[in-house]
This record gives sequence, structure tokens and C-alpha cells, in this order.
Amino acid sequence: MQAEGTEAAPGARRRWKVLALLGAAAVLLHAGALSGLGWAWPQRELQPPLTQAIQVRALAVSPVRAETPAPAAGPLPTVPVARPVTRVAPVPTTPRPVMLVAAEVPAALPVEREAPPAVLLAAAAPAAAASRATVEAAPAATEEPIPVYRTRLPPAATLRYLMKRGSLQGNGEMLWRPQGDRYELTLEGHLAGLTLLTQVSEGGLDTSGIAPRRFTDKRIRRPMTAANFQRDAGKITYSGPQTEYPLHAGAQDRLSWMIQLAGIVEADPALEVAGAKVVMFVSGTHGDAGVWVFRCAGPEAAAGAGGVAAIRFTREPRMPYDTTVEVWLDPRRHHLPVHASLRAGPNDDGLDLRLQDLSITP
Repeated sequence: MQAEGTEAAPGARRRWKVLALLGAAAVLLHAGALSGLGWAWPQRELQPPLTQAIQVRALAVSPVRAETPAPAAGPLPTVPVARPVTRVAPVPTTPRPVMLVAAEVPAALPVEREAPPAVLLAAAAPAAAASRATVEAAPAATEEPIPVYRTRLPPAATLRYLMKRGSLQGNGEMLWRPQGDRYELTLEGHLAGLTLLTQVSEGGLDTSGIAPRRFTDKRIRRPMTAANFQRDAGKITYSGPQTEYPLHAGAQDRLSWMIQLAGIVEADPALEVAGAKVVMFVSGTHGDAGVWVFRCAGPEAAAGAGGVAAIRFTREPRMPYDTTVEVWLDPRRHHLPVHASLRAGPNDDGLDLRLQDLSITP
């Protein structure tokens, strides 16, 4: 009996030891879980421990707290300081002069683009014809009275001229067609089959002679321009410029003056004497108008037309780039012009007409 009790004691002790080891292992596992070691997780190097995650979050929040006072101490005070400087100090005064200068520049541009023809002539000689709009646009500046003349206008006629301008030479044809109390006068210039020039004057006939109503001028590759003699309104207006002139009795255009001058001299033989003068108001189509004074130089053989004895009249320019005119009137053929020369300025080649043929229509 004693032997069996002796053998049972070691087995019981072994069982107690196993139980004790198991209990200790359980205590260690619980302690490890509670302590957060996680030593058995393979993600330990990738996933930080819980305490570290809390620390990281704390660090992420702390910079936000640190940045909030920084703007208040640094840039925030400078913002309200800069705004008053922009509104009050010289900043607003700086753009004002700039705005004024910018406004003046466009105002000057149209003056240059629409400069008076005299200014354009200084830069380009071909604009000499347009310069008369400024040069001759002051008829009131002259004290020369404009008389009303008796006229004896020529009958209907066709005049064919040799027309020259510089080195160019062509043919010109003038058609004078009075009918009742109206008339039409046309001049065309041709060169090598091309019509280089077409001028048309039309209107009425009254006690002062020719009374134009409309005068048009068409040059090759240029638009037609016109002068309107508004007799009801008593003024001359133009298709382009806004210039206006009073409509004087006996006023002529740049084509009709040739027939009007012939009718005036035809009606008064005393005007054929050297020193005599004829005064009339003449207008072109570019707002160019003024008083033309024709002075008689007496009898003189006209170039061309067989050297016929003619009466020479000249219109001397009053100012630079005024139109200089020389015209020879044939007293045997109603004082119609057998030779005429017109130049605008000293450097202008001028337009020269020399009669080749004249036919009177009964």
C-alpha cells in the first residue's frame, strides 16, 4: 500500500507542473496582448504600433496649430497696409496722366489721316490737285470783287484736242451741248484706248451765263468725285469733304469756266485788250474753290491749231500750289479755247490741250 502511494505522488506532481506551465503561458499571452507588443504580427515593420500612431497624429495636428499664429504675426498685417497705399497714395495719380496721353494720341491720328491737302502735298507731289482744297478754300480772304458779266455763249460745238500730261500724250474731246435753258459739257481724255479722264458739267443757263448744278470728275483707277451747286440752298457742297461755300452768281466749275470765259469775252470786245481782267468763282470736286482772276495779255499766236491769232489770258496763282492757267481764245470761232495749259504748283507737269479740230453744230 505504501508503494502504490509512493508511485502516485510523482505523477501528480507532473500534472501540477503542466498545469502551472499552461497557466503561466496564458498569463504571458494576455499580458502581451494588453501591452500591445504584437510580436507575432508579420506587418510590424509596415504598420506602426498603436502608441506610435497616436504620436504621429499628434505631430500632424501640432503643425496646424503652429501655422495658425504665423499668418497673424507675419503676412496678415501687411495686407491691410498695402491696400490703402494702392487707393490713396500716388498710385491713382500715376495712371491719370497716362490715360490723358492715351486719349490724345487717337485724337491726333485722324488729323494725320485726314490732313489738309496742303500737308499731303508736302509729302507727295501727286496730291497737288487735292491741295487746292486748302489753298483755295478761302475766297473771303481776297478783296477782289466778283462781277456779274453779260455773256454770249457759243453754239453747240465739238472740240478735239491733243492732250498731254508730262511725257504722256493722248486725245481729248470736249462736247458742248446747250439746249434751251439747260446745258451739258463733257471732256474725255483717252490714251491707248483707255479713258483716263472724264469730267461732266451739267446745269442751267441764266442771266449770268452758265449756271452749273453738278460737276463730276472721274480718273482712271479712282472713284468719281462731285461738286453740287445747290442753287435753292445758295451753297456749293461736295461728295467727299464736308466743306461748303456760298454760291456766287456766275460761279463755275473746273470745266465750265472755259466756255463761260469764252461767252464773257465774246459779249464784251473791250476785254480783248491787254490788261483787262475777268473775275469768277471756280470750284473743283475736292472742296477746292476760290476766286480766279484772268488777265488779258492781248493777241498772241496760239501753239497748235495752225498758229491762229488768239487772245491769251492767264490766271496767276495767289499761293503755292494754286492752279496756274493759260488759255488762248479764238475770236473768229466764238472765242472758244484753242489752247489751254493748267498746272498745280511749280513741280507739276500740268495738263496741256491743243486744238486739232473744231466743229460747230447749228
